[in-house]
Amino acid sequence: MRFGLILILFVLAFSACTTTTKLVRPNTAEISYRELLRQNEIWQESVRSLDGSARLTLDTPDYSGNFSADILMEGSDSLLITLTGPMGIRAGKVFIAGSRFVFYNQVMNQFMTGTRQEFEDTNFMQFPLTLTQLQSVFAAQDRFGILKKEKFETRSDAYYIETVNGTLSYHLWFDKQHLHLKKIEYYDGKQLLYYKEYSRFKAVNGVLFPHLINFVRPEEKQGFSIYFTSLELNKTLEKDRFSIKILDSAKQIDLSLEN
Repeated sequence: MRFGLILILFVLAFSACTTTTKLVRPNTAEISYRELLRQNEIWQESVRSLDGSARLTLDTPDYSGNFSADILMEGSDSLLITLTGPMGIRAGKVFIAGSRFVFYNQVMNQFMTGTRQEFEDTNFMQFPLTLTQLQSVFAAQDRFGILKKEKFETRSDAYYIETVNGTLSYHLWFDKQHLHLKKIEYYDGKQLLYYKEYSRFKAVNGVLFPHLINFVRPEEKQGFSIYFTSLELNKTLEKDRFSIKILDSAKQIDLSLEN
């Protein structure tokens, strides 16, 4: 009898200890759309650097294939992507720092350098991404200006928001448990330009980060996915890692010199 009483007291004591360490989540039943957008801002700011490797899958009417990539990002304006094609073929590298960028096509042995503005509509190799979209896609960065709410509703699996900023509008889906963005559609007027989906969130250095990113242009029937096989966030990155070695025989194309 004494042993049974001691066991019951131990269980009660253990239960009391475990309840005190339970993760406290925000009261999502009363959350507003402004709080959701603020949560997105806080999450964006929590990703200060990224060092990862990923498998890329490309599916378009003109080309389909698999690639691998090493991605380095620091701050909001430094990005280096090293792309490897099928059978280990070195495909290319792109480096963006501030307003300048360098793109080295290793298959063609030529490189371009200039400002972001000069190349803002240039696609990254066969991918349905412009150079100015690389960081927002590879690093899951979705930053907005002032947004006007058009619709806000609670659905069974997400908080859903429709917002407008000038002629652009966004349809947003936020996870109800962790409040992170899991899908976004970009519109110009009523035309759906593209959408992004974020899934397979895992905690990396205390930050929930999507390990699977899908980017789709439905009208063009172009799809692109990123699956991170390794990932580190917010560690110090050596400056010499942000470099591109270009062969002396490579042909240079500098649009800033041609304008």
